Amino acid sequence: MAADDQQLVKACLRGNPRAQRQLYEQHKLPLFRLCLRYARDHQEAEDFLHDAFLVIFRDLGQFRGTGPLGGWMRRLTINVALQQLRKQRRLLFPETDLEQAADIAAVEEDLPPLHDLAQVIAHIQALPAGYRAVFNLFVVEGFSHQHIADQLGISVGASKSQLSKAKAMLRGILKSKTAVS
Repeated sequence: MAADDQQLVKACLRGNPRAQRQLYEQHKLPLFRLCLRYARDHQEAEDFLHDAFLVIFRDLGQFRGTGPLGGWMRRLTINVALQQLRKQRRLLFPETDLEQAADIAAVEEDLPPLHDLAQVIAHIQALPAGYRAVFNLFVVEGFSHQHIADQLGISVGASKSQLSKAKAMLRGILKSKTAVS
C-alpha cells in the first residue's frame, strides 16, 4: 500500500472528517462507475455507492494493506451491489445443466466492440439483473465461473448459461441499434 494511502487510512480510523472526505472524493467516481454496471439506473447506482461507503468506513479497520486500497474498496463495493440485488430478489437464476451450458458457450460469437463508455453502460444496464451480474463478474471483473457460482449461490452451469444469454441479449441490442442507424 502506498504511504499516502496508509496515512489516509490511519487518519480515517481516527475519525478525521477531512481524511474521510478525501478518501470519498478520491474513490467515488471509479466506484460509482462500478456501481453503474450493476444497477438499473443512476439512482440505484448512487444507492449502491452510498451503501458501499458505509461498509467501507465501517470495515476500514479490517484493511490490512497487503494490496491496493482501491482494489479492496472495489471488492467491497461489488459485494454490496450483489447483496442489494439479492435483497431485492432480482438475482434470479434458472438452473442449467453443465452440458447445456457447454453447448451454448461453444456456439456463441464474440460481441462486437463498443467504443462509447456511456453506450456500453446503458446496454449493460438494460440486461436483467442476473445476466448483468454474471456478465460484469466474468467479462469486466475477470472472475471464473466457479468463483461467480460461489459468490452468487448458483451452479457453474447457471453462471455459464447466464453469461451466454447476456451476450446474446447484448448482441440483439447492438444489432437493433445498428439496423436503426
